[in-house]
Amino acid sequence: MSPLARIGALAAEFPGKANEALDFTGRCAAALPKAATTPGSVDWRSIPKLMQGIGADALPVTSAANLLVGIIIGFLGVSQLGPFGALGYVPGLVVVAHFRELGPLVTAIVVAGRSGAGLASEIATMLVVPRCLALAVALPLLTWIGDLLALAGGLAATTGITNMTAHAYIDATVNHITAAHLIAGLVKTPVLALAIGLIACGQGLATRGGAAAVGSRTTAAVVQSIFSVIVISAVFTFFVALIGI
Repeated sequence: MSPLARIGALAAEFPGKANEALDFTGRCAAALPKAATTPGSVDWRSIPKLMQGIGADALPVTSAANLLVGIIIGFLGVSQLGPFGALGYVPGLVVVAHFRELGPLVTAIVVAGRSGAGLASEIATMLVVPRCLALAVALPLLTWIGDLLALAGGLAATTGITNMTAHAYIDATVNHITAAHLIAGLVKTPVLALAIGLIACGQGLATRGGAAAVGSRTTAAVVQSIFSVIVISAVFTFFVALIGI
């Protein structure tokens, strides 16, 4: 099949896929009142184990990713702002870029790639509500920790290659950390978590057939989760810029 034919086939399938996604999301939303009124219908005891698998076990990977991103932003800030004598703006660049955008995005992408496939493959015991709740709690926590590590990475990069002292960098960082930056980045994390959970669970529940079908669905769960995370993050960025936060 030619590339154009593939694009056409994907375009033709999109309305059906979108309808399936909306239908599944609606059924999950309709199930929430039942879960609230009849707690016994939800396996709440699985949440600690899910938090361990989704949150604690992912902490080393998300922490390393955010630390490296902070170092990269610091290096870029020094290389671009240094020639203009504006090194004092590097801490602010790290805060704004990571707290608002890269922190939630990088963390969500890592979690989607790491946990999306696992959630989609658990077709025998797939319970949507506990998994989505675990993601909605774990992802913001991982993002907060990642933000702190990104600041440490920016500090290491900037003080390591310039004459700026650690004390001056920390003072500038504290001055740039505002409620607006925190809110702009962290409000989106539960939405990103729900997107990952719903997509992964939906793919798992839709699995039919043998091992090949499971592999196909897990791959689709990861790809769709990552793409959705990027789209949602872009929408939030546009909305935040529109309202001037």
